[in-house]
Amino acid sequence: MALEIELKLAFPPGTQAQIAAHPLFASAAKVGRASTLENVYFDTPGLLLGDARIALRTRRIGNRTLQTIKCARASSGGLSARPEWEHPFRDAFDFSHVDDDATRALLETHADEITPLFSTVFKRETREYAPRTGVRILMMLDTGSVRAGDKERPIAELELELVEGSGSDLIDLAMQLAIDLPLTPEDTSKAERGYQLFLNTPPTALRAPRNRLTADMTLTQAFHQLASDTLRCWQGNMLGALRHDDPEFIHQLRVALRRLRTLLRVFEAHLPLGFAGHWQLELGHLAASLGGARDMDVLRDAVLSAPGCATGAPDFAALYSQVSVTAAHARTQALGVLAAPPSRLLLLQFLKALHALLDRTTESVDDAEPARLVEFAADNLRRLRKRVAARLTLAASSAATEDLHSLRIACKRLRYASDFFASLFDDKAMRRYQRALSDALDSLGEINDVSVGLERLKDWQVQHPQTTAAIVWVGGWHAAHAEKRSSRALKRVANLLDEVPPWQKSRNAKGAK
Repeated sequence: MALEIELKLAFPPGTQAQIAAHPLFASAAKVGRASTLENVYFDTPGLLLGDARIALRTRRIGNRTLQTIKCARASSGGLSARPEWEHPFRDAFDFSHVDDDATRALLETHADEITPLFSTVFKRETREYAPRTGVRILMMLDTGSVRAGDKERPIAELELELVEGSGSDLIDLAMQLAIDLPLTPEDTSKAERGYQLFLNTPPTALRAPRNRLTADMTLTQAFHQLASDTLRCWQGNMLGALRHDDPEFIHQLRVALRRLRTLLRVFEAHLPLGFAGHWQLELGHLAASLGGARDMDVLRDAVLSAPGCATGAPDFAALYSQVSVTAAHARTQALGVLAAPPSRLLLLQFLKALHALLDRTTESVDDAEPARLVEFAADNLRRLRKRVAARLTLAASSAATEDLHSLRIACKRLRYASDFFASLFDDKAMRRYQRALSDALDSLGEINDVSVGLERLKDWQVQHPQTTAAIVWVGGWHAAHAEKRSSRALKRVANLLDEVPPWQKSRNAKGAK
């Protein structure tokens, strides 16, 4: 079994000549001739291999045909390491060389059911980058398509595969290339894209996966796992926003950045000095640069589209049309930010910093002062819940918009932290608690959306005085519903605080003694 360590970088179709001409690629030694690779991917009718995250393919290169089996492993920001078995294919599959018992057993059990599903055909040009002794990286420039029936999607990626060296060497090369080239880390493999095409799965924004923490993890391991999962959402939604029109990609990208900032805040004392502060600042800048697009989407889709809001409003259609035009312009600006080198480099820089955390040789707080992860999680969740209670008291007494906003932020941080540590506590209790937390956040989010939208309308009125009548109507309609919204939100937060938290008693925690 070989362990394949690679980093995929996507680029816009049609820009391959620019990449091929880059000095780092053009000056690297050629590895063979450019060739066309024809791949056929196989699975059972019930997609058992795909469900097990096993990719089985045949690849024809000239007169040779190879059989390849790959098993998915953790991937972060496009950097992945996965086992691979490859040998010549002679008219029938042979799984005897697979030295992972579970993988071989699944393949052999269902060998008679295996059938072709989809294919990939692409041209590959390979170079070897060897900047110094001990570092060799294959750079494979792939252009072609994924095909399933009559459906087709383009392949346009530069794949960096480690021959000799470390994962950091891959990331360093990617960063050098991304300074000049439109390269964005791509986590989705060609096989995964083939399954999406075969199943006709529409592209959707990525949300945080259910976490996989276990009580025996160190704090560094836990942070790395959670940060890697969130980084994948950052990367996937960034690429999705650049490829698709759905505004949810930008929204979920901002959610990923907020989750990362909360994660950094929670683990700050157990990270290298200055790590959390530096990355909170950098991620905050990126999130802020995308805020204009989100605010205009909220103004259009939450404030102006509220049921009954438009009824009777003078010149409402004109206002809505103008806001839609401005929202499209704000989206274009946000995409410009994401497509620019600083955003791509920031993602790769965070990937490198995260990769280096597990490679540290100096003593860390985690090593010097061991702390049980369950206790650490419970302490943080108690602290965040206490902050929600304090913010509720203030908001209930003042009913001020800014206090309701502070309450929302406190609830949101509690929600993110409960997501991070959910697997450490009783599943049923945690799900019930998070439902109550979601109800509170939905109500507080509605208040925040209206508040942000109305502030935008005030600015809009100054620039577009002809919309004054419609804006006054919209503001009045929402003002009439403000007290009801506030009462509902405060009640839901109070209901949340009445719930017994899953972390309240140590015996509720999985693995607790």
